[in-house]
Amino acid sequence: MKNLLLLFIYLIKLLVATQGNKDVPFYQIEALIGETIHLPCNATAKSGDEAVLILWYREDKGTPIYSVDIRSGITKTARRWSDESIFGNRAYFLFEGNPWELTIRNSQISDTGVYRCRVDFMKAQTYNSKIVLIIIALPKEIIIRDEQGFQRSTVAGPYNVGDYVILKCEAIGGNPTPELAWFFEDINLEYEMATDIQNKSIQSVIKFGPLRREHLNGRLTCQARNHLKAALVQAIVQIDMNFPPLSIRLLGAHQPLSAGRRYDLLCQSAGGRPPAVITWWQNEIRLEKTTETISSDGNQTTSTLSIIFEKSDSGKYLSCKAYNLAKPVMPLVDGWILDIQYIPEVQIRLGTSLKQNTIREGADVYFDCVINAHPPVYRVDWRHNGHILPSNISQGVIISNHSLVLQGVNKASGGNFSCIGYNTEGEGQSPSFSLDILYAPICLSNQLKVYGIAKHENVNVTCSVDANPPIVDFNWIFNNSIESIDVATNHISKTGRPDQVHNCSFINITVSSVIISCVEGFNGGLPQLFIMEVRNMYSKELYVNKTSSQPRFTLTTLIPGNPYILSIYASNLKGRSDATILNIDVIKTVDTRLNAGQVLNHRAEFVFSPFLSLSVGLSIAICIAILAIIFSLRTTCKNSSQIIKEFSHEHNLWEVSSRSSGSKEMDLNESDERNPDVIPELLEIEKQEYTERMMQQVATIGSNITNQFSKQPEVISHLSLTLRRDLPIRAYLNPSQNAYLSSNVNQSSLPKHIKNQMFSGYNSLVIGMNTKQSHVSMQQFLSRSAKSMSLAPESTSKIFSAVNSNQLEQSIPDIGKRYECNSYEQANRRYKHNNLRAKDHINASISDDEISAQTPLMTKRESTV
Repeated sequence: MKNLLLLFIYLIKLLVATQGNKDVPFYQIEALIGETIHLPCNATAKSGDEAVLILWYREDKGTPIYSVDIRSGITKTARRWSDESIFGNRAYFLFEGNPWELTIRNSQISDTGVYRCRVDFMKAQTYNSKIVLIIIALPKEIIIRDEQGFQRSTVAGPYNVGDYVILKCEAIGGNPTPELAWFFEDINLEYEMATDIQNKSIQSVIKFGPLRREHLNGRLTCQARNHLKAALVQAIVQIDMNFPPLSIRLLGAHQPLSAGRRYDLLCQSAGGRPPAVITWWQNEIRLEKTTETISSDGNQTTSTLSIIFEKSDSGKYLSCKAYNLAKPVMPLVDGWILDIQYIPEVQIRLGTSLKQNTIREGADVYFDCVINAHPPVYRVDWRHNGHILPSNISQGVIISNHSLVLQGVNKASGGNFSCIGYNTEGEGQSPSFSLDILYAPICLSNQLKVYGIAKHENVNVTCSVDANPPIVDFNWIFNNSIESIDVATNHISKTGRPDQVHNCSFINITVSSVIISCVEGFNGGLPQLFIMEVRNMYSKELYVNKTSSQPRFTLTTLIPGNPYILSIYASNLKGRSDATILNIDVIKTVDTRLNAGQVLNHRAEFVFSPFLSLSVGLSIAICIAILAIIFSLRTTCKNSSQIIKEFSHEHNLWEVSSRSSGSKEMDLNESDERNPDVIPELLEIEKQEYTERMMQQVATIGSNITNQFSKQPEVISHLSLTLRRDLPIRAYLNPSQNAYLSSNVNQSSLPKHIKNQMFSGYNSLVIGMNTKQSHVSMQQFLSRSAKSMSLAPESTSKIFSAVNSNQLEQSIPDIGKRYECNSYEQANRRYKHNNLRAKDHINASISDDEISAQTPLMTKRESTV
């Protein structure tokens, strides 16, 4: 009974609901998933009435899913309720609009359905309205697959030209069910549709083709759309294709190549995809060692072959092939037959009728030049011992085509022969052919013809000959023309030590260098060498030791201002000669002498004492005494000669300067012959330079020199006398404790053009004057010297006694002449007589102001011719 009552109540409600739905308004709303939705609800009441309750239903739910309680009469305080399982906090009812709306944020696919809004009024009947809500969902995924079912996301293929593309597009998901479409670029393609209900997907299959080259990288697009408001969902793939190469070209083909030269040959292929593979072939043999480069767009491939061709490669077919590995079709080929050129290959052959080892002087010889060359030779040359052999019929050399004829060969015709062929590739030379000419023995030149030996000494006399064959029998005979064709010219002579050098000269003297040149003597019958030893004059320490094949030496490291002793020897296998002794004092530098002069002058200004007056007076007295002595000596030549000899013996002034150190004393005449005086040899330019240098070193003797000698003693390094018209003569002096004469005090200069004078002791002293001046004796010379230097006779004696006869460097214009002075008249007659015999007479022209403390003394060593 109870059950029947319940069924009755349900039917009544259903009837009421059915009757109420006849006039219910109906709305349809479509929205994309995720959008905000506004569901309208008309709650407009009549006047005097108002809505008190609003309920929202979804047809698949029997209970309200959202409610609004307005029984308070105020909408702002209305109470809202939402089903958490349907909307949660996504739904909110709004009173601002007209009609009122239920707003649903972030719509979901599950929100799709039919919604009913029920409004209860205080007085009026309940009002209902329906809304159909459709939520549009895009397809989840679109997949493109090939024939094998493999998914293709970006590229489809590769395909060959002429193939068909078969692809399947599948759209998964989407509400409502989407529609599919295919496009190639912008062209709509035909397709077939199919639905997979099980996987809730829709599929479309397309067959596109046949493919051509222009379809490469073309885009195939599959699009899916399920609503006009929904965006398109698509998948795109590009068509990848393989192409065979379109062209091949071997660069530099069909031209001749040179043998032995490296070539880099290029082969290019274009149009292949992927890039073509290029291989090199010589006939049927594949060549390796190649490199390939591909262009940036991948359309062209270049292969490089590095190869050296040989002569044997000529005539072979060289080719390159291009093909595509992805599409095995016939490869493209390009090539040509090789033309290899090479330098001539040359061989020299002796005439067939000749034998190489039996050719004698006077025979005729001919050669053939065999040449193998491509291209042919345009010239052939012959060489003899590395030199070009020209054709010369008059000398028996005949060249015809590739043949060489030698008529009447002799010893000089022997040697190495070769022929050379020339073509455009270069020159080819044959191996040398050694032509050996047999000839009779011939004496060699440059043999020793004079043998110097001592008495009872053994000697080996050598006879050398040139012969072919070299096996020779020798016969020794005395000098005659009966038994011998070539008369012997060997001589045997006496040998011994060489003679010493002579006529030594100093050339180009500078502050630190000098050149010594001598004349060699007899070599003693043997080759000789020349040795020079340079020692310091004071310490005797060896400074330089030089050996030369000629008697000429150059010294470049001398210390300015230092005196040196030079010893020159000649040496051979029998010993060495006596030494020639030379003395040299290297010129001091100008700066050193000027500085020394400034120091001394500075001292002279401040060193002045009463002793100076006494010294000057004493000097005058000495000069007067010397003049008196000279006047008395002139009365008789015998007395003057005796005084001079005693003076010379006491002070040992004039001695021979050139002595042989470490050797026995020689006879005077023999010594003079082998050791003549040293004659300085200066050119005109050197004389001028020396004159300018001496002009810079001139000073004058002051009146206070006596005081300087007593207060500021300076040891003399040398004393010089300058004469007119020729060169200076320097006499080296040893320091003496009684001789104090500075080379830097004020001095008096003489004209620098002087002539060398010689003295043979005081008894042989001759001082000449020019034709306008009278001759002076030794006494006058000493008197004037003492007067000009303000010295007493004792001082003069001390100055001359300071001369060391072992340190004299002298120049003797008339060697071998002896002068004696018995009287002034006799000396004058002898002087005039000598002037007639010699053009360059000695001009002394001495005056009081021309005597210098640095002027060298002149000496003459006695010699006998």
